Amino acid sequence: MKKLLMLIVFAVVMVSGCGQDNTESVYDKNEDQAGVGLNRDDDGVREGDGPNFTKDRDNGMTMTDQNPNLLNTDNENHHSYSQDVQKAKDVISDAGYEPGSIWINGGEMNVTAQLEGRVTRKDRENAQKTLQQKLTRALPRYDINVDIQ
Repeated sequence: MKKLLMLIVFAVVMVSGCGQDNTESVYDKNEDQAGVGLNRDDDGVREGDGPNFTKDRDNGMTMTDQNPNLLNTDNENHHSYSQDVQKAKDVISDAGYEPGSIWINGGEMNVTAQLEGRVTRKDRENAQKTLQQKLTRALPRYDINVDIQ
């Protein structure tokens, strides 16, 4: 019996929320909160001067200028991994080596370079150490692993 009574009370409470009459609203259906009449024509664009008005609607702005949440991809100063790879190739070539494969994985750059002719192990280690120092100075954002072949 208690369960049935609770179920009936719950049903009455749920149904009573649907019976409200919203005709006595503070705002008219054609007005916004400030009481100004809404312009339902021209997709909300009002006549006049200022933001969101017809005179200032576009003015040559792109979508990235209008929405601050979009990335600015037309900026020349944004970071590119291809620029870093090209910089590494330039450093390797300036050091007198032949650049091999270069790839970036997160904050790590793996570089291969070739030496001309046959070289001893000590010369290869010295070349690897100097090349790693030059690359670290040129590209300090990466942990650079150099492999001399």
